[in-house]
Amino acid sequence: MSVYENAKSCLSLTEFYVTKFTKLHCFPLLETALFFLMSWSTFLLAEACGFTGVVAVLFCGITQAHYTCNNLSEESTKRTKQLFEVLHFLAENFIFSYMGLALFTFQKHIFSPIFIMGAFIAIFIGRALNIYPLSFLLNLGRRDKIRGNFQHMMMFAGLRGAMAFALAIRDTATYARQMMFTTTLLIVFFTVWVFGGGTTPMLSWLHIR
Repeated sequence: MSVYENAKSCLSLTEFYVTKFTKLHCFPLLETALFFLMSWSTFLLAEACGFTGVVAVLFCGITQAHYTCNNLSEESTKRTKQLFEVLHFLAENFIFSYMGLALFTFQKHIFSPIFIMGAFIAIFIGRALNIYPLSFLLNLGRRDKIRGNFQHMMMFAGLRGAMAFALAIRDTATYARQMMFTTTLLIVFFTVWVFGGGTTPMLSWLHIR
């Protein structure tokens, strides 16, 4: 295990033990503040080590959902959820506004039709190889099966890309990275407009309430 992974584990465990074995629940505001600051510390630690803070925060959230959230007081739980709902709303609006600006203000777009089409095909194939085989395996042990129309809907509606955009824009210094960024941006816009806008008609067509 790397130094970064050890440090990230220590942060998560520290937060878990602090919320479980102290009387922090008597101070809901402080509890919420600590929850937020520890999450942010995970991002800063990853960035300081030269890793991807976005992925670090993702796994930090998974750990918090399983352990830390269960130790929060009722008032702090509600307050924390509301805080992150507000932050989620602001971040989502910011990232899509930023993508709209980047499409026209980025000075070094490199459009490679072959690479763009190859990326589209690879994404569709990769998603299909995840959705259908994994659904089949899950259905082997489920009473409430994942029906085919739900699998088709997951295949259709799951293609977005704000996370991919955030990762691609981190480094656009070389020709290859600029081409990757341009391709990512086009795929994000296509999936948001076509798949995002077509979600409701697709639900009706697949007879999903």
